[in-house]
Amino acid sequence: MHVAAVAAATVALCAAGYLYLHRTPGLTVKGTIVLAEFENRTGDAVFDLTLRQGLAVQLEQSPFLSLVPDESIRHALRLMKLPLETRLTPEVAREVCERTASAAVLEGSIASLGNQYVLWLRTRNCRTGEVLAQEQTQAGTKEGVLNALSRIAIQVRTRLGESLTTIQQHSAPLEQATTSSLEALKAYSAGRSALYAHGYRAAIPHFKRAIALDSQFAMAHASLGFHSWNMGQTDLGAEEIRKAYELRDRVSDPERFYILMLYDREVTGNLQKELLTLESWAQTYPHDPVAHSITAGWGTRGTGQYERGIRAAQEAIRLAPDLSPPYASLAAHNLWLDRFEESAEVLRRAAERNVEIPESLVTRY
Repeated sequence: MHVAAVAAATVALCAAGYLYLHRTPGLTVKGTIVLAEFENRTGDAVFDLTLRQGLAVQLEQSPFLSLVPDESIRHALRLMKLPLETRLTPEVAREVCERTASAAVLEGSIASLGNQYVLWLRTRNCRTGEVLAQEQTQAGTKEGVLNALSRIAIQVRTRLGESLTTIQQHSAPLEQATTSSLEALKAYSAGRSALYAHGYRAAIPHFKRAIALDSQFAMAHASLGFHSWNMGQTDLGAEEIRKAYELRDRVSDPERFYILMLYDREVTGNLQKELLTLESWAQTYPHDPVAHSITAGWGTRGTGQYERGIRAAQEAIRLAPDLSPPYASLAAHNLWLDRFEESAEVLRRAAERNVEIPESLVTRY
């Protein structure tokens, strides 16, 4: 009987292993995901916005998955004639998913169960409604919610077909990659939301509050530094970016690339090193349009590498057709190479997609 039981268990394990290795992944690397807002059933406002931002940090570590950029989401909301502050409920997120030609919507919720918290995630095909993955986990305390979110994010990444190798290489826990403070993460999330809806000036107080709540929050320092620099406060900007650089081991891999890029651009002035960082970023995360977009903009404009900028802009547009900066960069690079017809064609495409920025008007003139 003992031998038979062992044999049966062995067969079961082999079958499970075979099914895991030969399972059909829910997504491919060509598919993008729209991240909906968490449904907060706890009554505690600290979880509003916060969990979506935390989950985004976790999923953006994946070289396999690709989230729809926030700017593309805002573009879709404008086309839907909705305010930019509109919450991404499952219904709104599903329409955004269809408009951005994405593969799936990732929905989540949190509820309290006595002294514990239950987190739930579900990934749906935005056209058919088919459930591609569904996971649930619990946190024993409020302070343990971020760790629980890290765990459930890894479970979803596995369900959607990502290899265990890349998950092991790119899965820093949220408390390490962002902050251990829910309140600080909420302030940072509010800053990002205000940024896309109202601009730099509205976002800065939220980033300052996040730093006041957790002085070791690297990305809050980086965001405050970058946006202060853009408003002409270059000394404050450089100082905050320097602090972010000192804390660069407390971020996810994409955020580390971002901080290194900012440090060489706005603190050391080493533009060649900045380009090397952007190149490594794009190689590590080939489906992320951000590195390509920055390369097409700051990375190559300041060094006169116009052909390289054109290639980077084209790749960014291929990955995220509704991002504004790559169109402006592509038009500018062509203009500087005296390719007036090509520049005009890019501006026409940007106007058709309603993704022009003020710089595009100057280039057209």
